[in-house]
Parts: sequence; structure tokens; C-alpha cells
Amino acid sequence: MVDEVRRDKVARVPSQDIRERPDIALVVAARAGDRQALERLTRDCLPLVYNIVGRALDGHSDVDDVVQDTMLRALDGLPGLTEPERFRSWLVAIAVRQVRDRWRGRQARPQADLPTEAVQEVAPEADFADLAILRLALSGQRREAVEATRWLEDEEREVLSLWWLEAAGELTRADLAAACELTPQHAAVRVQRVKERLQSARAVVRALAASPRCAELSAQLTSWDGRPAARWRKRLARHVRDCPQCLFNSSDLVPVEGLLGGFALVPVPIGLAGLLLTRSMPSASAGVAHAPSGAGRGARLLGRLASKPVATLTIGAVVLAGSGALYAYTRPDVPVPPPAAHASVSPAASSPPPTAQASVIPVPTTSTTPSTTPTANPTLLGRHALRSVGRSGHYVREAGDLGVLGPVTATGSGLTKQEATFRFVAGLADSQCYSLRDATGRYMRHYAFRMRLDANDGSAIFQKDATFCSRPGSADGSVSLEAYNYPGRYLRYRDNLELWLDPEQNTAAFRVSCSFTVVAPWT
Repeated sequence: MVDEVRRDKVARVPSQDIRERPDIALVVAARAGDRQALERLTRDCLPLVYNIVGRALDGHSDVDDVVQDTMLRALDGLPGLTEPERFRSWLVAIAVRQVRDRWRGRQARPQADLPTEAVQEVAPEADFADLAILRLALSGQRREAVEATRWLEDEEREVLSLWWLEAAGELTRADLAAACELTPQHAAVRVQRVKERLQSARAVVRALAASPRCAELSAQLTSWDGRPAARWRKRLARHVRDCPQCLFNSSDLVPVEGLLGGFALVPVPIGLAGLLLTRSMPSASAGVAHAPSGAGRGARLLGRLASKPVATLTIGAVVLAGSGALYAYTRPDVPVPPPAAHASVSPAASSPPPTAQASVIPVPTTSTTPSTTPTANPTLLGRHALRSVGRSGHYVREAGDLGVLGPVTATGSGLTKQEATFRFVAGLADSQCYSLRDATGRYMRHYAFRMRLDANDGSAIFQKDATFCSRPGSADGSVSLEAYNYPGRYLRYRDNLELWLDPEQNTAAFRVSCSFTVVAPWT
């Protein structure tokens, strides 16, 4: 342990005495009430707070609220900061306390006492791992490391969120120890423990993604619901350690510190300050003059940030300073151009059926322009199968509770054919779109962007997760299914043939992977 802690100290080489550390003179000016200094300090520190809270809460829907609370408390408490040189540690400690308060609040209040919309938000609409992968365009072992964070406990993610930024050169070990209220020695032990668990989670992620997957590992997954959890990490990690095949698959994993050096912060969404402010003080977003009389200067400053010209973007992009990430912001009141006319379906489609299955079904695509009588096109309603354009003889099917792409033939078993047949019904969240129901009554839906099958629990979140709108596919007669509540994300298969909801990429390979031909049901 001592050797590991020593190596950890050597590995931490912060850039420029921690990248972009706020100048003490700037903190002093902001503390004195200088409006420009306050605004600059807020803009400089918001990405750090957003990344700490986002990773600690794993992208839960509470993230925006906790970020807002942290910034308001910091700005309102700034006049009492006696040591400006400790501003960054002080701010990080506030963020960690707010995260802990949110955890305690959720645990102390039974769900029966929560309003319906709050209970529905317990399942996150987008976890922080997916946001990091999408916004930083991560691939390879960096992507696997981010995916592995989903398998940790809440208290482990708190330390992880700080150590991650330390390894990336954004924080010091002193910042981490102060925020966690630990001595440097105890902080080193906690960090080492989290690193070990993250490393085991990386091995699990690699084993699950292997193609072909270890047969013994697959046998252990029969009761898994497809959702990363610490309990399953421990169980699967034991198998990976004792399995030569899984151990070999993870033998090339490099130390995570080597992946995080210079790791960019996940960019803060455009207009976050304004959106957060609107939730608590709608009048403040109109300008400082309309802020409530009792509002602190933190609220008034966020009001000025919310009124910046960036909020007037319609459809466009902004490169956020220091991140290299391109962000698009679309106003909901600006109509999106409808898709190009969809070509008529011909039996001579580019991906002919490998068996004597029935003919292709003509597929109408969903218009983005609302109609006066919204209803799903009856042509697509009913029982169908979805044949992959890119994988000959492969169909969308279920494997337990999860969605996969798998081979189906005319001579296959009745169970296999049943798993590859779905009833298209009017969308649960929008009758102009569609929901796919299997023979047992479960619906195809996305959870943490993984496609799975669940019974309808009647919640608004489930109905949105299980609704897809048809768009033109890559081949004549094919269709792509776009998520109703995540425009720009499509149902597609990955290299391991798992079905996921992934953001659109302007590549031929991506378009093929999310294109399917609607054909007659298997019988």
C-alpha cells in the first residue's frame, strides 16, 4: 500500500500548478463585489463544479439542482472567505457537501412521500458516463474507463469524482483531502481503494464487451437486468479474476492514471445557468432588475449570465473554451425541417432475406410536422420483424431482458422466431410514433441508453423511453428508429451485436447499423 501511494504521488504531475487555477487577484476582486470579476470567476469555475457533481451523482436528474445550489452558496459566501488562495479547495468542499446533502435527502424521504414526477426521476434520463463519451468523443480504453464508473457505489463515486480531476490535473491531493474532510494519509487510502474497484470494473466492462463472450460469464448473467451495479461488479469480477479467457481479454488495460492525464472536463451545457435559475426564480432570467428583492448576489449574477446572447441561438453550434467540444442548441419553438421523402419499398431491397420469410412491409416515416389528427400510420401497425440492413440474416430480437441483434432462420426454433417478432402499436408517448411490444406484453425501451424489454409501469418516463419515431434508413425501404425523448439518438447495434441508443454519426457505418427493413412476422 505504501509503495502504491508513493507511485500515486509521483504520477500526479499537475500542469501549471493546477490548470487554470483562479488568480488570487481575481478572487479578491470578486470578493469585493467587482461585477466583471464575479462573472469571470463563475464562468471559470462552473465546469469544475459541473464535473464533480455530475460524476458523483452519476448524471442523476438532481445534478442541475446541486450545481445551482453549489454556485449560489459559493457566490453568497464569498465575502466571508478569509483566505482567497484557498478558493478552489473551498469551492470543491461546498460541492461535495451539497452532493452529500442530496444523497441524505433522497435516502431520508420515502418514495411514497414524493410527488409522482420526482419518483419518476429516480431513473436518470442520461448518466454522466454517456454524456462524457458523447461530448468528449471518447473511444478505446478511455471510453471503457468512463463506462466502468457506472459500477461503483455512491460513496465511491464521490471520491472518484475528485480523484478523476486530480489525475487530470484539475485538483491537488490537498483539495481532495479537504473536500472529503480526511487527512492526506486517509485520503490516499480511500483513493487507492476506489482505484482498485474502478480497475475491477474496467475488467468487467471488457469481459462483457468481448466477442465472443465467455460462455461461463454468459451463464452468470441470466438473472442480470442489464443495469450496472456494485453488487454485480463484485460478482462478475470474481469470475474475471479466475477465468483465463476473461483475464486474457483484460491483460492490456493500462493504469487509469495514464488515461486521465490532460483529460478534458465534460463541457457545461449551453445556457445551464439560465435554465437552472428559471427552475427556482423564473423572473430572474429576464434580467437583474426583475430579481426578487431577497435574492442574493449569486442569484443576481446567474440572472445576468442567463440573459447573455447565447440563449438566443436557434440552431447552431458553439465551441466551449478549453474543451474542444462542439455543442448544438436547438430552440423547441423553431420547426425542424422534415426528412426527405422516403423511397417506396421494393421486394428487391438491398439486403434480401436469407430464407423464405414473407415479403417486405412498406414503411412510412414519421413526419416532424405535427398533424391535426396525430395517429400512427396504420401501415406499420401490427406484428412485424426488423431485419438488419448491415448484417445479413440478423434481426432485432430479445435475449432475456435485453435487446440484441441475432440470426434467425426459417428452420430456427419457435422461441427464437417469437423473440424476433414484435407488435408495433401507437407510441405510448406520441401516437404519431411507435412502441414495440413482444409476445409477453413487454416493451422495447432504453434505460441508460441500453435497449431492454420491460413491463409498462405507467410512468411518463417509461412511455417516453419506449416510444420511437420512424425515419428513413440507409437503404431503400429501410427505416431507422429515433428515440422520442432523445432526438438525434437511434436504435442501433454495436460491434458486439448489443442494441443501444447511440447519438447520430455522419458515417456510412453508423447509418447502416441503425437501418432495418420491416418484414412480415416469423411464424
